[in-house]
Amino acid sequence: MSKKKILAILTGTATVATAIAAYEAKKKADKTTYEANLIEPIKKRKRGIYEKYIKRALDVICATGAIVVFSPVYLGVAVLVKLKLGSPVLFTQDRPGLIGKDGRETVFKMYKFRTMTDERDENGELLPDEARLTKFGKWLRNTSLDELPEAFNILNGTMSVIGPRPQLVRDMVFMTDEQRLRHTAKPGLSGLAQVNGRNAISWEDKLEWDLKYIRNISLAEDIKIILATVKKAFIKQEGITQDDMATAEDFGDYLLRNGKIDEKAYGQKQEQAKKILSGEDEIRRELGLVSIIMPSYNTAAYIKESIQSVLNQTYTNWELIIVDDCSTDSTDEVLETIKDSRIRYFKNDKNSGAAVSRNKALREAKGQWIAFLDSDDLWMPEKLEKQIYFMESNGYAFSYTSYEEIDIEGNKTGIRVTGPKKITKTGMFNYCWPGCLTVMYDAMKVGIIQIEDIKKNNDYAMWLKVCKKANGFLLDECLAFYRKGRVGSVSTHSIKTMILWHYKLYHDAENMGVIKSLFNTGRNLIFGFYKKCKYVSKEND
Repeated sequence: MSKKKILAILTGTATVATAIAAYEAKKKADKTTYEANLIEPIKKRKRGIYEKYIKRALDVICATGAIVVFSPVYLGVAVLVKLKLGSPVLFTQDRPGLIGKDGRETVFKMYKFRTMTDERDENGELLPDEARLTKFGKWLRNTSLDELPEAFNILNGTMSVIGPRPQLVRDMVFMTDEQRLRHTAKPGLSGLAQVNGRNAISWEDKLEWDLKYIRNISLAEDIKIILATVKKAFIKQEGITQDDMATAEDFGDYLLRNGKIDEKAYGQKQEQAKKILSGEDEIRRELGLVSIIMPSYNTAAYIKESIQSVLNQTYTNWELIIVDDCSTDSTDEVLETIKDSRIRYFKNDKNSGAAVSRNKALREAKGQWIAFLDSDDLWMPEKLEKQIYFMESNGYAFSYTSYEEIDIEGNKTGIRVTGPKKITKTGMFNYCWPGCLTVMYDAMKVGIIQIEDIKKNNDYAMWLKVCKKANGFLLDECLAFYRKGRVGSVSTHSIKTMILWHYKLYHDAENMGVIKSLFNTGRNLIFGFYKKCKYVSKEND
């Protein structure tokens, strides 16, 4: 056999082995990767051809090559860590990674060689980082040898060779939505910020370098950063520590120290980070409690009546979570006149839309059951009691009821709206059958639902996510009243506007391509006509 054939066989075998190794590594990583459900979703960024199709292949090749070529270095450093610091040799830490399909960061385990001891005080608490970082550990950091195991993160797909460096979860929660756009690119072993000052620059500059990178991702840019990284890390040997600190200053500490946030906000964000890391994304639900989600914006003329329909419920184990989206009318004054300990009132810092308001309320919800009522709609007194009985009796996790329409004055119009007895995932993609004011789901089975910041159709976006986890079932009784015709409501908009919103729903919230989004928009129009014919009726029809 010729040398060329032998070389071709060896090359092919190595390629297949690399692909298999990358696939197996990714499967293992998927088991330990989770979404940060308690953080607000952000809109995903469109990726170019290089980032979408080529970058991953190059990452796998580079990571595999590095592991093979530098295996003696890996072994030598591992032995030294074992001798000088003990076990475990590897240090793992949860870090925020790429934004997932739901618009929230995934959290993955990043691998590094250990650089600190486990020394503790008399109470069993770990000593400060400065006391545990040894001379040997500092040398590992200054030479960046501690980061060699991150090649396995690159192999399993949680990191890339080049990208924004993965910060801590407790840094992520302090970032603005714009700064979190850095997470729309896979985190990297090195990045633009690392070759432009590392921790010697301010947090704002560091994050701005990351945003600059994601705006210009290309093969040429990645090669340029790789060459600059080699020069910085191995020739100049620039360290990563800041002002003789064992570790760089946390983003939250930096903001607090510079008066950019107050103590209250700082504490809330730190608590949010702890909940994400401790697995409390799934809130400890109170059995039997109904959490009623009510976004509000300029509905002072109607909100009191809506709240009264909740207060009139025969089922009394509920909490009403109102999130006001910076109303400019007298909503605040109206709410001050209603006193009930079961009502919790929040106000957005800025006008953000119903999706953000609903997401915030859902993160605050403590109940087993989640129900929805807009601040101008009404419930019948038996609504909660009948719907919970319906769901518990049949073992349903997701249900909705029929409803009647009323005009802006609260008078019945004679229009009754119902829907299919059962809605599957496919059926929900056909059309948004439930009225928002009629829906209830079991959060202990469905989990936390958060949607992207789309300005319209956000209730439909939510039902699409719920229906991926549980089928919906109809309780065919009119237990709610939908106020139609109010200025700004969905019912007052044109067909052309509605079509655009549906397209954006599929394209932006469901992350579908143009063709699939157009197909689903057309499909929705057809089933919308079908709903009007079959499920919308008028008295005396």
